[in-house]
This record gives sequence, structure tokens and C-alpha cells, in this order.
Amino acid sequence: MRWLVPAAALAATACWTPIDRVELESAAAIPAPLRTSAQHDSVMSGGSWPYVVRASHPSGGELTYFGSAHTRDPANPQIEAMRTAWRESRPTVALTENTGGWVLGGSLDRGIRSLGEFAVPIHLARSQDIPVYSLEPTWEAELADARAAFPVEELLVFYTLRVFLAERGDRTGEDIDDLARHLLRKRGSRPGFEGVIPDLAAFDSVWDAAFGAELGDWRTLPPEAVWPNDGGHSLQRIADVVNRSRDRHMIRAILHHLERGERVFAVAGGSHVVIQEPALRAAAAGG
Repeated sequence: MRWLVPAAALAATACWTPIDRVELESAAAIPAPLRTSAQHDSVMSGGSWPYVVRASHPSGGELTYFGSAHTRDPANPQIEAMRTAWRESRPTVALTENTGGWVLGGSLDRGIRSLGEFAVPIHLARSQDIPVYSLEPTWEAELADARAAFPVEELLVFYTLRVFLAERGDRTGEDIDDLARHLLRKRGSRPGFEGVIPDLAAFDSVWDAAFGAELGDWRTLPPEAVWPNDGGHSLQRIADVVNRSRDRHMIRAILHHLERGERVFAVAGGSHVVIQEPALRAAAAGG
């Protein structure tokens, strides 16, 4: 999808184009199990990012899957490594782990500062008139998978804290609660969460009943409390279910294009690539 914007407007304002999602006909079977959290840690023991998977599909399709450490620094060495991998793979389609867009008329450095490393495949694809798609599932599909495993109240706590712990910074006292109220209102307005937890007092009640005995005060949690770990505590297990739902969709989106003989260049956070690798290699082997 492309938006046509007058040239004068491009110079004056930041204009964004969306990234289309891959339209899948059905939820195809994943050809091999995903790696567990422990297997991921074993693979990455002593390793470093980027983690790049290259594979050939029986259809003739070729995959370069660039697993990155997130960065908004245009000078990060990963940026040039990604550009080199792009040139070498000569892709016909790009996929990226974000749903944002691109600043029309903006420089690549500006895009990286805004979107992180995901700006690179978007910029390169659009400069070469190559289609670019999001690796992300729809919100409705992600939430449906999560609700099959956890109560909706606990999920809203998780989604609120996932952003809260990233944005808390050095806030103290009432500033912390103000941020939490803002994020709860924002997350609680998403489809499926409307009216589930109406205010911070109700949030505290859900927390105390479901998580408090195990994890203590949510206001002082470390950021890794919401990192995925299938063998971790309750919040980490929710994160793992959410991420694995996304992982399965990412695999299906990539295979959708590989099965059509495309040369696919995909970029996602490195842990996703490590987790997904066995399924993608099984597909490449005809599994």
C-alpha cells in the first residue's frame, strides 16, 4: 500500500505509510517444534548478535533471516551488516518485525532513530520497489491465542506492565502510578480489553490475587520480569505464550513467500530467529 503525498508536504511534515500484513489462507502446521527457552540459551551461550539463518526451500525460494539486537543507533555495526546481507541475498520480498511505517522523504538514519533497525529493510525495499510486509499477526489473533491459556485480567496486567517496565525510568512516588494509570487506560482500550480492569485499584487487586505472592510489588519489578521464559515465573510464562503465538505467525508468513519461490529477506529480534530456526530448516528440508 502506498500513499501519494505532495512533495511540498514531504518537506514540511513526517508522513507515514503502513506496512501490510501477510494474508495467510489458513493456519498451516509448523513443520518442527520451536526451540525452548533453555535451548535458546544453549545456542546463544557465548554467541552474539546478529544471528543470521540462511536456507533454501524446495520451491527454489531462498531465505536470509537476520536476527538483530534492537538498536536505534545508525552507527551500530549491525546496520552495515544488514545492508551487506541484503545486497548478497538480492531479495524479491522483505518482511520485518514491526507494524509501523516509514517517514516518506526521510533519511535512513532518521528512520533508524524512529523505528530501530527495522527501518533498514523498509528503506531498502521501498528504494528498490520491492514489496515489504509485517511479520506480526493481527492483535485479534495474538490475543485469542493468549486467552486460550490465561485469564483476560492477567493478560491486561501483563500487557500494561510490558510497556510500564520499559518506560518507568527513574520515576518515583505518584509519578509511577500516573504512568501506570495512563498505560492501563491505553492498553485497556484495545479490542478484547475494554472494561476488564477499570482503574489502578482494580489493577492492584488482580495483581495481588494472581501475582503478588510470587513477585511482590509490581512497581519495583526488574525489566526482565516480562521477558519470555517457558520455565520462568508467571509473567514470563505469559510472555512466552504471547511470543510463541507471534513466532508461529512469523514462520507461516515467511513460508508463505518461500513456497512461492521468493527470495525472502526478513528481520526480527535475534531471539525470535533462534527460536524459529528448527521449524524453518525443517521446511527447507521438505519436512
